Amino acid sequence: MTATSSTAPTSVRLAVVAALLSFAAGAGDAFAFAELGGVFTANMTGSLVLSGLTNQPGYGSLVSGAAVALAAFLIAVYVASRAAPKRPQAQWSRIRVVLVAVVALDLVVLILKSVSSTPGTALRLMMLAVSAAAMGSQTAAAKRAAGGSGVTTTFVTGTLTSLAQDAADGSTRHAVVRVGVVVMLFLGALTASWAMAIDARLGPAVAAVGTTVAILAFPRTRGPAS
Repeated sequence: MTATSSTAPTSVRLAVVAALLSFAAGAGDAFAFAELGGVFTANMTGSLVLSGLTNQPGYGSLVSGAAVALAAFLIAVYVASRAAPKRPQAQWSRIRVVLVAVVALDLVVLILKSVSSTPGTALRLMMLAVSAAAMGSQTAAAKRAAGGSGVTTTFVTGTLTSLAQDAADGSTRHAVVRVGVVVMLFLGALTASWAMAIDARLGPAVAAVGTTVAILAFPRTRGPAS
């Protein structure tokens, strides 16, 4: 079997995985923003910008939530990156393990939300930490699998920038997966919004389902490095 024929199915699978993880991130962020005090747990840049709006009501709660989410996100990125080191010879089973942990964290958020529909400060901060840990872990796993495609699944400004720069350079490489990731982020948020209109706990459930399907779509073995 040639290198091209062996890597093509893997490339397609990874594109699908990236789109599904982006869908999950959109759902997770929609839930956090709507139910946990207007704080993002995937889009850290957004939370940092919101933290600068000092004259809005509940500013102290917003800042504390954003700080907890940022700390949990960064710690999770570090831990997940250590769990799935950047080694070409490594099997992708480690990335799948990280993604399984993401699903577990999403389910913990669902359980915590079930404890109280209107959580107090301590429970809200705990939910933010767990949700941000899920998104940080997912970000690390997705970056390990993405290679040189410039695709991120929890914050898409970088993906959009790569898409626009490649277009300016006359290249369409990775364009389909990049556009797919952006669209799926929106669809994840939209789906979670519809689901939360029925039951707020369905927000993290939508994220967990998206990541679970991504795990099922993940390649079983690692192809040659590109």
